[in-house]
Amino acid sequence: MKRPAIPLITAAAMLMAGAANATKLDLFSDVEIKTANYQHLIYGDARGSQALYSENAALGFVIKNIKLEKTPSSTMDVGIVLQSIGAGSSSTTIASPQFADAINRLPSSDGTPFLREAYVKVYKFLHPKVTATFGRQDFTLGQGITLGSDDLGFPGARLEIANAWRGIKADFFFFRPSRDYAYHKIYGSSIYYPANEGLWQVYHFWEQDDTLSQELNFNASSKTKKFTGLRYYLSQNQLTFDGEAVIQRGSAEKAAGGKAGYEGHAFMMKGSWRQNVPLFGEGKVRLAYGRASGNAGYGTDKDTAFFPEFGSRYKGLERKGYGVIAGATLYDIIKTSATTNGLPNGVSGLNVIDIGADLHYKKILLSADLYKYRASENANDGSLQIGSELDLQAALPLSENMSLNLVYAFFTPLGLYQDTDPIKMVYASVSARF
Repeated sequence: MKRPAIPLITAAAMLMAGAANATKLDLFSDVEIKTANYQHLIYGDARGSQALYSENAALGFVIKNIKLEKTPSSTMDVGIVLQSIGAGSSSTTIASPQFADAINRLPSSDGTPFLREAYVKVYKFLHPKVTATFGRQDFTLGQGITLGSDDLGFPGARLEIANAWRGIKADFFFFRPSRDYAYHKIYGSSIYYPANEGLWQVYHFWEQDDTLSQELNFNASSKTKKFTGLRYYLSQNQLTFDGEAVIQRGSAEKAAGGKAGYEGHAFMMKGSWRQNVPLFGEGKVRLAYGRASGNAGYGTDKDTAFFPEFGSRYKGLERKGYGVIAGATLYDIIKTSATTNGLPNGVSGLNVIDIGADLHYKKILLSADLYKYRASENANDGSLQIGSELDLQAALPLSENMSLNLVYAFFTPLGLYQDTDPIKMVYASVSARF
């Protein structure tokens, strides 16, 4: 096991402390310690279990309000955030293939700290309305369906223009994230319009990869995917609504020769309602429904399966998404096979339904969520039914900054996984931040 990069931490602390006398120094930390046990995980014809102990910690240093002598009206923030993710020295080896993608994306997974963020943020950059951020930074676009850095940060640049025209805010971004030792290009823009009762967001970006990669239907030597999205967010009194729709276009050069076009789409609608409940106090009911397109056949001249490369779907050593076991997005799920999307060969696109509720019992927050997963297309003309999942959670906040969590989850496989035992998972975690 590698030892933490103490010189880097020490140097960062000295740099921040040295500047703190003239400016404002913000420190923050976020720690989650978690122990979990997965039973009867599915992978092809095999079934397996995995015990998991994980430590996920972040430590950030941000110097704020640094004056720029050459441009007196401008100020600057400098931030460094270190992330440490590991299974702990006492944990058994994580051998289950379901966790390989989450682990392999990390610069280190043995607890050695790595740079999650290292950025310079300049206010009033060249113009009073412009804020510029340069370097590795956290970034999520919309709900994260198409783009999210998932605690790794995206290296690049972002320009934010406040009140560009009649209250409209505009963002422009360019990132160079890496995956599988290859760098990708992501560049685009986003526009925000605050309406009387909600916030509209429209975005468009390009995702380019000039290396050999595996698509659902073919291998590509290079590809360009284009995503255009529309989001509407409303939070008013007891009601919250969040809807987002995305169209995927673009083309790829196939490794075997020829071209293929991308023609996919997806949407997700989420809503919640808060209401006082007798004996429990305030409760909340939520409902979500989303769907993404898939491939109806094995033809390689057109790919109609929605699949963004850098959508948000990981947290630490595990997946995150709809269901603590499935960790589903609108296009992939916890691996049940070696395919790109984790589904059986020929199956693509997901339909996700979530019905959930929160209730307070004394100091404990009780939550329950029922998920239903269905594939959009099966090129083998087989079943589309993936499964259902029930998640039960109890959270005890010890303060505003610390809580204890206990979760039990039960995933029932359906038609795509016949005669398969249910997957069970239980975990306990402690999370704290300041």
